[in-house]
Amino acid sequence: MSGVFEYTITVEASSPPQILLGQDLGGAVVTKLEKAKQELVTAAQLAKVYNLSVNTIRTRLITINQGTEGKCLYNPEAAHTLIMTKEPKRGRKRVN
Repeated sequence: MSGVFEYTITVEASSPPQILLGQDLGGAVVTKLEKAKQELVTAAQLAKVYNLSVNTIRTRLITINQGTEGKCLYNPEAAHTLIMTKEPKRGRKRVN
C-alpha cells in the first residue's frame, strides 16, 4: 500500500490502556498491540518513583533481587506488587 506508514506510540502506565485492535485513534487504526520487554530497574529508580528510601526498597524487595549485593536489580512489575502490598502491623494493639 502506498501512503501507509507505521508509527510507534509508547505508553507507560500502572495498568494496561483500554486500546483495542481496529480502534480508531486520532485518524489512525490500531493494527498491532504488543507489550514491550521490561528491563530490570535499580533500587534508586524505584525509590524515586515510590518516594521511599533506597534502603527501604532493598529491604522490601530482597526476595526478588536479580543483581548482586552491591547492584540490586529488580523486575518493575514484581517490585510494584510487593511495594504496594501493605505489611501487617507487628506487635500488640495500642491501649488508650
